[in-house]
Amino acid sequence: MKIVLAAEYSDEVSASIAKGMLEANGINSIIEGSNMVRLYFGAEIWNPVRLMVREDDLEAAKKLLAEHGDI
Repeated sequence: MKIVLAAEYSDEVSASIAKGMLEANGINSIIEGSNMVRLYFGAEIWNPVRLMVREDDLEAAKKLLAEHGDI
């Protein structure tokens, strides 16, 4: 199963909130890139925190994120 980008965030907190909302709606997700933002000030500019979902869930995830104002 392919994992694809659902949304990008400038901080881990925003990505975690979106992740929780997706998972509450039955869509599994993972967060990538949060370590760089913690290690390097300003890293969100060149390395945003990415919320990833299964390709099969992408359309539903984007719809939920838009409805909840998370993208």
